[in-house]
Amino acid sequence: MKRDAKGNGKKEPQHIRLYEWLTESAAWQHLSTEARALYVLMKQRYKGMNNGRIVLSVRQAAENLNVSKTSASKAFSELQTHGFIEAVILGGFNSRKDGRATEWRLTEHTCDVSGELATKRFMSWTPGRNSTVPQGGRSVPQRGQSVPQGGLMDKRIPRTVPLRGP
Repeated sequence: MKRDAKGNGKKEPQHIRLYEWLTESAAWQHLSTEARALYVLMKQRYKGMNNGRIVLSVRQAAENLNVSKTSASKAFSELQTHGFIEAVILGGFNSRKDGRATEWRLTEHTCDVSGELATKRFMSWTPGRNSTVPQGGRSVPQRGQSVPQGGLMDKRIPRTVPLRGP
């Protein structure tokens, strides 16, 4: 091994490590290409001691990934929904006086801000069960989805769609 002037071993060049157990998880397999690329970008910004302070805006992500801001925003939502990232401090011009970007943490690693252990929420994610209903409650009213004002094309279709499940 080569040594520097102080006798210390040379450091490895910077790299991004994606473990097999992560990339073989159901959550990773279900991610879009944009969401996977965004996760790699976020891992690139993680330096081993800044988890919870990874600053990345939708605009920055869109520019880095060469996608639209809409696609970048969807990728952020997808990573959150699948349990790969969590917002520590929300950014934006309305929620922060300084107009800074959101600060993120990767759930794969311990949070350097709060000291919270790695949750790896993505490992318990399953398709169809974890993501479709917003946190505030139901996306469809209790009585069912109503038909638009113009009426139905086929009169055999019921005017409301009953809810399934409990």
